[in-house]
Amino acid sequence: MHSGTNSRLNLSYRITFTPSSDFELGDQVLSNRSVDFSAEGTYNKENGMLCMIGCRHLVSHIKHPTRNETTDCKILITMQFASLNSKARADIKGSIESTRGKEDPLYFAKLQISSHSIYIKQAADSIWRMDIEILLVLVTNTLSCIFVGLQLYHVSKHPDALPFLSFVMLLVLTLGHMIPLLLNFEAMFGAASSRQNVFLGSGGWLEVNEIVVRMVTMVAFLLQFRLLQLTWSSRQTAESRKNLWLCERRVVYLSLPLYVAGGLIAWYAHHWKNSYNRPYLQTRHRFYQPQHYPWDDFKSYAGLILDGFLLPQIVFNLFLNSSEHALSLSFYMGTTIVRLLPHAYDLYRAHSSSWYLDLSYIYANHRQDFYSTSWNIIIPIGGLLFAAIIYSQQRFGGRCILPKRFRASSGYEKVPTINSEEMTTYSQQ
Repeated sequence: MHSGTNSRLNLSYRITFTPSSDFELGDQVLSNRSVDFSAEGTYNKENGMLCMIGCRHLVSHIKHPTRNETTDCKILITMQFASLNSKARADIKGSIESTRGKEDPLYFAKLQISSHSIYIKQAADSIWRMDIEILLVLVTNTLSCIFVGLQLYHVSKHPDALPFLSFVMLLVLTLGHMIPLLLNFEAMFGAASSRQNVFLGSGGWLEVNEIVVRMVTMVAFLLQFRLLQLTWSSRQTAESRKNLWLCERRVVYLSLPLYVAGGLIAWYAHHWKNSYNRPYLQTRHRFYQPQHYPWDDFKSYAGLILDGFLLPQIVFNLFLNSSEHALSLSFYMGTTIVRLLPHAYDLYRAHSSSWYLDLSYIYANHRQDFYSTSWNIIIPIGGLLFAAIIYSQQRFGGRCILPKRFRASSGYEKVPTINSEEMTTYSQQ
């Protein structure tokens, strides 16, 4: 960067982007190869206009070569930035166009550029927000440990309630803690800095906090796994274990197709969104490659399954027609609130005036659940509805949510047992 007049700056730029496999630039099909532009020009500090002449490095094979050229420097690049003294959020818009004639083999159609700008104040706000979100993650994970601990205390006081816990529900919750630990295991050894590549200059503080978060998550996983183990053991000794496992299999038969169908819908949505060329090319920082993969959609869908973790228990109670207080109020209501808080926070974050980079989201990460204005309303309503159904089932019976004509069927009820001595006394009478 060199100073020109008082209102103009001389700038040198290098722009790199990686297009999709079917993207064409003129007569060239790039097939996921990166495209590099080197440009020089002037920037007007007053109106934020950047105008440059650029050169494109050509690939060796051109369909209709007319001359031995390795670069194409007949390219005009214009970008509209915010002025340097601007403090508000501003998007970058511009274009890359060839000044050659349409009959020239090096000519390509005009490309539209869309990106975002960030200023020092906005970067500082992002760092502050990331610290707050790390604290929120620690608080919610700690609350998860407390609620699972309260459930363990509940079943220790009421051991007869253990067989009535849905094994599928506990398995979903256990996997919800285990999979993040496996995917981020390197964070336990401090290697997250090389993976995360946080550009905001956190000085390693984020990495230290991430290790603490993973440790708390591991504690929650161990507690959840203990509850799963206790439920499994109680099913092996329960006199009615055949009936319980039969109902559990019905839960699997009903839930598994729903989960698979939802996963296929997530995959189809990803395929549909990426089946056409988008008119805008997003400029890419070296440290930020916002490529969207099908795995991201499946991770978001897994978060949705965790939001509805009570569904298997509801179905289990429905088949078993039991009013057993298997779940403590603190567990199912507290865990529901922990799952719904990120959606409430995302609503607040989306309507705040500060500008945030999506890659810096730590709490309510958009790659770990469905987040939008509509989803942030639908999911909390659904979660609270599930909690209300569990409360009603444990109070009035598993089929209380059905019409009366469907409730009249045999259900599982605990009956008093009579030993042989009592039976003899009764027969003598």
